[in-house]
Amino acid sequence: MITQEKISILIADDHDLVRRGLVLILGLFPEFKIVGDVKDGREAVDAALQLRPTVIIMDLNMPNLNGIEATRIIKKHDPSVKILIVSAYQDDSYVLQVFRGGANGYLLKSSSLDQFKDGIQHILQEYAFYCPHLDKQTLQSVLHPAELSSLDTIEHLTAREREIIQLIAESKSHQEIAEKLHISVRTVDTHHGNILRKLNMHDTVSLVTFAIKNGLVILSK
Repeated sequence: MITQEKISILIADDHDLVRRGLVLILGLFPEFKIVGDVKDGREAVDAALQLRPTVIIMDLNMPNLNGIEATRIIKKHDPSVKILIVSAYQDDSYVLQVFRGGANGYLLKSSSLDQFKDGIQHILQEYAFYCPHLDKQTLQSVLHPAELSSLDTIEHLTAREREIIQLIAESKSHQEIAEKLHISVRTVDTHHGNILRKLNMHDTVSLVTFAIKNGLVILSK
């Protein structure tokens, strides 16, 4: 008798109730195997590289390293892993950032259990980006906008620079950022200056406003 191999799933969400709920509910399906659950983007990266899951269900808004940046890093090391971002945000700008970050789909936290199951199956079987709360025509216009000037500018930022932007937006001092990233304060200063130069900005307030508007930083709801 041939036994079908289960789909291994890693879950990343900083809310314990949501994370544990997904572990319990998705674990009810015989075709799924939950191999791990973590509470932030950094842990998601480490767990993904260690556990090599088939699918990662990743919260968009997490401290230290958000779901988009964690996705970029994970996909760089393992392009084959499928990543489904989940969020309470319906904003088109987040859908676009998730897509450009390399994720395979975007699902609202208000989605039904069947939509979660369908989303996992979809990203495993199809190349098309999965986003059920947008119709196909709207989704295509979001994923391929005519105006890309801001997004093209963002693409010039390095992973480390995007990481530092998030920590700055979380009101972390340069000293705190240096300690968290295990780099010197001078290196943080240099990164901060490079970020402002690349984005043609002159102060932190403008930087954070730009980052929020373009989905680099996700505000908590």
